[in-house]
Order: sequence, then structure tokens, then C-alpha cells
Amino acid sequence: MRWVLVVAALLCAAPGLSAQERELEQAIAQAEALGAVTGVAVADVDSKTMLWHRRAGEAFTPASNMKLLTAAAVLRGLGSDYQFSTRFQLRGGRLVVTAGGDPNWISGTEQAPDKVLQALVAALQQARVDRIAGIELEAGTFTGPVRPPTWPQNQLDTYYCAPTGGLVLEQGTFALRITPGDGDAAQVAIAAPAVALPLHGSIAIAGAKKGAVYGAIDQGASIKLNGRIWRGSGPVTIRNAVHDPSAWFLLLLRQRLQAAGIVEDPAAAPADRALLVQRTPLLPALRRVLEDSSNFDAEQCLRVLGAHGGDGSLAGGVAAVTAQLHALVGELPAELQVVDGSGLSRGNAVTPALLVTVLRESLHGAGGPTLLACLPVGHETGTLERRFARSPVGARVHAKTGWIRGASALSGVLRLKDGGLRLFAILMRYDSRQSGLNPQLKPVQERMVEAIDGLAAGERRP
Repeated sequence: MRWVLVVAALLCAAPGLSAQERELEQAIAQAEALGAVTGVAVADVDSKTMLWHRRAGEAFTPASNMKLLTAAAVLRGLGSDYQFSTRFQLRGGRLVVTAGGDPNWISGTEQAPDKVLQALVAALQQARVDRIAGIELEAGTFTGPVRPPTWPQNQLDTYYCAPTGGLVLEQGTFALRITPGDGDAAQVAIAAPAVALPLHGSIAIAGAKKGAVYGAIDQGASIKLNGRIWRGSGPVTIRNAVHDPSAWFLLLLRQRLQAAGIVEDPAAAPADRALLVQRTPLLPALRRVLEDSSNFDAEQCLRVLGAHGGDGSLAGGVAAVTAQLHALVGELPAELQVVDGSGLSRGNAVTPALLVTVLRESLHGAGGPTLLACLPVGHETGTLERRFARSPVGARVHAKTGWIRGASALSGVLRLKDGGLRLFAILMRYDSRQSGLNPQLKPVQERMVEAIDGLAAGERRP
């Protein structure tokens, strides 16, 4: 029960409060005056006891701080040097693609879909294959729903609710390039994946910026366009979720093969041959999970962790994350509820104490340097790029942000001036009917981190 050590040994209160402790108390009071119940846990990386805490054993909805637990579990279960693997082979003359759950097939990167498929075409041409009996996509254990059922059902077409699967392009999204012109409708083209797919409807040109709203929905065999774009906006690119990731994968594959003169013919020679094994590293995906707060990459990595143990479904991934957390910290608190890997679901429940414990054990493990390197840096990278701008802690903060309606969070690592590492978790909950509160809570969280920076080692407050 190592997690208990974070809550134990906390009952010895020294008389009086330091200036930093008073600052923490006042910041918590400020948050709670706004309506946000606040839990805080603080510990130095080499200590088994808490440096400071408030409501550290209570359960909170972690929002995207859930990604810290997912990343820690994935690193422990797969290792920093893990590579996603997708296999292409001829089997009985059919082109068989065996899924590996690779989340890295993204345009503009070294793993761009067109680059991979160019390598496949080259392998077929080298083998003097210009006819295949068909195409077969092997999903393996990547079965079941493509999204957690607890995700907001009215937002499933958005890029941040993109589906997962064994074979996925562009993080489960499609990109459209929209160019306003002089006519009544904008010019629209699919930017990624670079497939030929019918576009239905149109995006009208609006003379005024106010009220100009536009979008697109994947309808399977076509894309539905709607709305209006301001004439003066200039070209824009939007991303929305695809309906079926494997269908887009198959469409792009077929079109690239056809463009290279490789045709499907049931009468093709029944050849058996290994063609290509496409491998990509874990690190870019993990960086997107933590630095960009990518929901897709979190769920995809969760599923790959599950597949590593024999079950690549979302449920299998949740079970695998929970098992790795247990292996990392020992007995888990009864309050813990793991519903997804991204934190978009409201059913997740995590204690500040557990977050700090997971961080501590992870940083002492083989994947610790990778975890730390993937976290956003204050006023520099990712979701912290615009935070801690005028703060004395600034770039010494390596932390994960989190927000869904009713929950706000900031947890991570603070590099002290003497080079030591201090771990913190700040979780807040409030009435989800209250809108606009998160922007007010962000500076309060930053105030807390500044106070945490000044806590003297050895101070422990119940």
C-alpha cells in the first residue's frame, strides 16, 4: 500500500504556518470562494511522505490529468523504446495489412501516410507484383467500440473526440482546406488524408464576420459541408473526426495502389511474401498525449497497451492501465475509477495523493526521463505555452493541465532552484453548470505552484 505513505505520516503538525503555507491556504480559499473545492498534494521526489496536502485522499474528476496516469502506465508496460508495428504481406495473393495500433501516421511527419504507402508500392514493384487478389485488413485484438461510451455524445464529430482503432490515419481525423472566393460558395478540398472522396453541400460566403460558422461531417461515402465563412477570413484548415478509421485507411491504400498501376484481380497469382514492416516510435505519440493533451493518442496508446497483453479493446486498455498502476504503486485507493485514458469522461476519479505517488514512482523508474521530457514546460511548450508568463517559477514547471466542465487541474513536476524535483497535484471540482470559471482558476493554480516552490523541505501539514 505504497500510496498510503503519501497520506500517512501527515498528522504531525508543527506550530504556526510558514509564509508559503499561508500563501497556499489563501490560494485554496480563493479557489473555494469561486466555488471550486480544491485538493492539493505535494511531495519531493525522494521522499515517501507528503510535504504538504489538503483533501489529498479525496476523489476528484481529473479531466486531462488522467493522461498522467495513462502515460505512466504505458511507459511501464511498453517501455520508452517501444515501437508500433504495422505489417504488409502477400498471403495467397491477397495484400494483408496487420494492425499495430500505430497513432503516428500523420501528414507532415516522418511517418506521413503517403511516405509509408510509397514504401509499400516500392516493395511490391521490387517483387514485380502488379496484381493482387484483394486487400484484407487484420484488426487482431483491436476490436469493439472506437470511442469510450462515456464521451459526450453530442461532440463525436469534433477532432478532440476522434475514434481509435488498429489502423488509423491522421489521428482519426480528416482535414479540409477552405478558401473563400468571389462567388457564393467557398472552394473546399480534402487536405489530409489525401484521398478522393465526394463533397456534398457547400460552405457559403458571408459578407460579415459575425455569425459565420461552418463545418463538415464524415458521412461514410462522402463529406457533408455546411455553414458560412467570412469572405475576408482567408484560407483556413479545419479538422473533424472521421466516422470509420479503417474505411479511410482502406480508401487511401486502394487509391495509392491504383495510382501506381497495381490492380485488384481475384485471378492474381496466389503468392506468399513478406513486403514491409512499418515501425514508428512511442515517443512522438506520448509527447502528443502530454504536451498537446491529445485525447486520441491517449486512448490509442491505452489500446496498444491492452493489445500488448492480448486485448486491444478500450475495455482491455482500461484493465491494462489499472494493472500497470497497481504494479507501479502497490494497492490502489478504493476511490480510483479508470473509465478512459484521456480524462474526457466524467466518470474518472483520482486522488491528488495517487497522482503524486504515480509521478514519484515513475520518475524513479526507467521511463522517468521520458515522462518528464514529454510534459509541457511553463511559458514554453504545449498547453503551458501561455501560462506562467510572469511567474518566478516559469520554465521550471513541467506539468499537465486539465479541464472539462466542472473540473480543473494542474499536476506535475517543479524543478527547484537547487536542482531537486518537487511533485504536485492540484485538482478542483465545481458545479458543471457554472461556465467561464476555468480561466479564473488558472492564475490561482499558478499562485499555488509558486507557493509550493517556496515550501521548506521537512514541512508537513495535515
